Amino acid sequence: MLSLDALTRAIPAPSFDEPLDMLYACHDKVRHFCEQLDALPGYIASHGHSHAVLNTIAGIVRYFELAGPAHHQDEEQELFPLIVARQPDAAAKIKQLLAEHGYLNARWCAIHDQLQAFGRGELAELDAAAIADFTRLYREHAQREEDWLFPVAGQLISEDELRDAGKRMAARRTTPR
Repeated sequence: MLSLDALTRAIPAPSFDEPLDMLYACHDKVRHFCEQLDALPGYIASHGHSHAVLNTIAGIVRYFELAGPAHHQDEEQELFPLIVARQPDAAAKIKQLLAEHGYLNARWCAIHDQLQAFGRGELAELDAAAIADFTRLYREHAQREEDWLFPVAGQLISEDELRDAGKRMAARRTTPR
């Protein structure tokens, strides 16, 4: 099993000049933070409420509160409409991915509340089953997008449109929320 320290390493991402590559890289980060989440309950059982745990929780929360929603927004605003416009029979798959975004967000909110309570010292342990379910669902969702959404986007969306999408994606991250 990986140590908690090994799971906190920085993972570089490609630039917004290649938005599909950036979205793939974001999935790598999703998997990274899912690994951290999966490791937390066992690490806490062995090491308790520590500075390392609190730092790891802060990184997980930051990712799933900021980057995760921005990633979904990128897909929903930049890829989904163009794919449905050019391949109308893809609407059902897009609708499913949208529903998964909503469901994952709802599941995250429950885990977020636990992480925050643990950080405040109000919980002694985390619900490992809820975490495992969330991370499994998120990994499955990312894999569906990698198997279908990103390849279809690469086929149906022009280089110029992707370049423009990348600019809008970058702008969303520099605009105050």
